[in-house]
Amino acid sequence: MRTTPLLRAPEPPLTPSRRDVLRRWETADDWSCAYCDVSFTQMVVAEVDHIRPLAAGGVHEWFNLTLACALCNRVKADQDVMHFLSESAGEGFTADICAVTER
Repeated sequence: MRTTPLLRAPEPPLTPSRRDVLRRWETADDWSCAYCDVSFTQMVVAEVDHIRPLAAGGVHEWFNLTLACALCNRVKADQDVMHFLSESAGEGFTADICAVTER
């Protein structure tokens, strides 16, 4: 029996995994939280956040995903990103309080 080679590369998955998302941004120059700008290290964990939350009708696709530190991701929860940013700006929410998070 003879098999024919694949003529084109397989399609990437439509819904990216957490690993796919982290790998995409890991090589970027700005490997930091989208909200507080803290750099990711062994002490600051990178998490995948939905810009428009799934609970608010967001989708799990590339254009709706970003990286956030664990603290920002927990505080934002299912809030709209504009609401979260306006509230956090008024409270002096900075990278200083995100400096240490546990894995």
